[in-house]
Amino acid sequence: MSVSQAKRARTALRTAVALALLGAFYLLPWLQLNAQPALLLDLSARRFHLLGFTLQPENALPLLWLVIAGMAALCLVTVLFGRLWCSHVCPQTVLTRVFRGLDRLTTFDGPASSFGPILRHALWVLISLWTGISFIGYFSPIGEILADLLQLSLGPWQCFWIAFYALATWANVLYLHEQVCTHLCPYSRMQHLIADARTPTVQYNARRGEPRGPREPGSLSALHRTRGLLDPTTASDYVFRAAHPAIAGALPKFNPAHLGDCTDCGHCLSVCPIGLDIRNGHSSSCIECGACEDACDQNMADNHFPEGLIQRMPAPLEEAASGPRLKPLLFAALMLVALALMIVTARAPQ
Repeated sequence: MSVSQAKRARTALRTAVALALLGAFYLLPWLQLNAQPALLLDLSARRFHLLGFTLQPENALPLLWLVIAGMAALCLVTVLFGRLWCSHVCPQTVLTRVFRGLDRLTTFDGPASSFGPILRHALWVLISLWTGISFIGYFSPIGEILADLLQLSLGPWQCFWIAFYALATWANVLYLHEQVCTHLCPYSRMQHLIADARTPTVQYNARRGEPRGPREPGSLSALHRTRGLLDPTTASDYVFRAAHPAIAGALPKFNPAHLGDCTDCGHCLSVCPIGLDIRNGHSSSCIECGACEDACDQNMADNHFPEGLIQRMPAPLEEAASGPRLKPLLFAALMLVALALMIVTARAPQ
């Protein structure tokens, strides 16, 4: 089997980002700067330790402007590059990938197959528990928490919050998965307000892929045949007819020379955690995790076709609005203004 180079690169990037984020989350509570925790929101003492600085309640205004600047930066990245937060950085996405990695590692063949689920859930319980402890470590010194835990002298509120976040992590990833993204996440609901017509999204190249259908091994890609790319109207018509056979009727059997590069293997649909068929067009429910890209690129590699039938790309030029992009300018200006106000308020006498 051929190995998709694009799939390998995307997997390496996702793994590197996930390891960096998980490492930062689990290690930051232990990090000390100037004999103080690097990041600790001490609610009882009303102090916030941030990278060597100790902030008091009167320093809340600069922090507020910093949060606003961060939100504006997230919107700027989203409008320019798409849902990178959802696909690479979101804790829900990262932890779900960790669990699915555990699922693959603990799936055994033969007599050990029944042991796999037990080991998988035991490991996930441990990860969830350590996640709960680490999260509480951002509000109370984690060294003290572990010392109290080993001595079985944790306070009732500490026990409650550790159990709450551990249970939330365990159940959320185990049962909800991407349903949180599609039904509960407010950031997902605001995507259409943040993005514009030129924001890159994961798309299927219907001009190259249609009409879809199986073909004999050794067939050439549409890019290497005289057929070339279809015109947008014809490609859209094929997509509609394939998606709505009850309305438009079943597609006819095409001559192999007329087929596009989509072999209609269905892998892009089967691997989608939300159950979307990217060939029917982009959906606001798509978190752009890249699973369909990986599956399609692997199929293209197996058939010795060029990869990229499904890929992240901006809207076609004929669909994108002309003129300057106002949203990136707006978000960039808001970010700079918020940063300037943060500096001004931080330097103002208390």
